[in-house]
Amino acid sequence: MAHKLIVNAGRALVCVFALAILFISLANASAELEVDDETCLLCHEGYQSGLEASGHQLSSQIESSGVLIGCVSCHSGGAEHVDDPMLDNIGRPQMMTKGEVTPMCAACHQPHTQSGTVGFDPHLGMDINCVDCHTIHGSTQEILRAEQSDLCGKCHVDAVGQFQLRTNHPLADGYIECVSCHDFTGENAPQFGHGGNVNCFQCHPEQSGPYRYEHQATSSFAAEGHGCTGCHEPHGSPNDRLLNQPGNGLCFQCHAYPAGHRVAHDGIAQGIDCMECHSAVHGSHDNPGLLDPMLGILIGGEPGGCSCHGVLD
Repeated sequence: MAHKLIVNAGRALVCVFALAILFISLANASAELEVDDETCLLCHEGYQSGLEASGHQLSSQIESSGVLIGCVSCHSGGAEHVDDPMLDNIGRPQMMTKGEVTPMCAACHQPHTQSGTVGFDPHLGMDINCVDCHTIHGSTQEILRAEQSDLCGKCHVDAVGQFQLRTNHPLADGYIECVSCHDFTGENAPQFGHGGNVNCFQCHPEQSGPYRYEHQATSSFAAEGHGCTGCHEPHGSPNDRLLNQPGNGLCFQCHAYPAGHRVAHDGIAQGIDCMECHSAVHGSHDNPGLLDPMLGILIGGEPGGCSCHGVLD
């Protein structure tokens, strides 16, 4: 008995859902398609071909379509334009303000501000609308106006310059894209709880730990930590390994030079970079000082030659 009730309830829900879709489709048909596509194409011949590879292909060009798309879905004022064909009486998304074009696109597309769980769009306070990056008549599913990095680079010119530095992330080589690290919802930003390192660890999992002895600077959650970008420039740097400071200058951002290093073993440490001894900069499984287990060799001894000081314990 219970099984039959569940089955009947499921069928009822399917019917309700189907009727809802039908109602929406009919509403769209009566409200939006005030002019049929054939009428538009009498003058704008061939324009439909630029939509065929995109998600905006006209419904009239498809045998069956789940979403009703016509010329006047994006170009409002079709009826008046047919009677008096003028540029100023037809809706042209590229000429609309953000306040006008965003609701139009949002009728079919989920806005970037709602596409994640955070609902924060870094572009929200800027005069940027959908058609600044996307074109309605496009040849790909993304319908971008240009290559993604070129689009971002139009506004983010400082980042373009950073990618030209001596060491850089391989954007120009096509191995990554801007959205490999940046999204439009902010859900991967440190202030939203995921931590800035989550982006880096997608490609650099070997640095993610966990380690028995952590380097607090690498944690984007610790009070004294800054995450990966505390030491590395994410776009490009004139220094090795995208480091934001050369040599010991990197370590001196947080650490003072130990006084004992100036005199111990005749001051040999003064001629050695910090990371030659403290090589486990991301974290260590065996040493709280993040030291190289072969450290003794650096001062002319055996691999464990520093153990008398307890530094390798």
